[in-house]
Amino acid sequence: MKNKQTTDDQISNVLNDYDAGKSGAELLEKYGIYGTTIFELKKKYKNVETDILSELIDLHDENSRLKTMYTDLSLQYRKLKDLLKEDF
Repeated sequence: MKNKQTTDDQISNVLNDYDAGKSGAELLEKYGIYGTTIFELKKKYKNVETDILSELIDLHDENSRLKTMYTDLSLQYRKLKDLLKEDF
């Protein structure tokens, strides 16, 4: 899971393995993530079931996509506004 987008299945597998008592070294070897990442995931997704977790991750992805769209449109708006200001 190094430097790539994690899926809800991967996150739930990591958290389940951690809760089952696997050590950080075992999880590092199996998933390629460090202990701090495991604690961040545990803090972020504590008491969240798998179906809710997948929906939450989908919403985060959609939110990122919408933020990117908004940024692009905002930049286009600013450029058009500047062009119109220069013409008059």
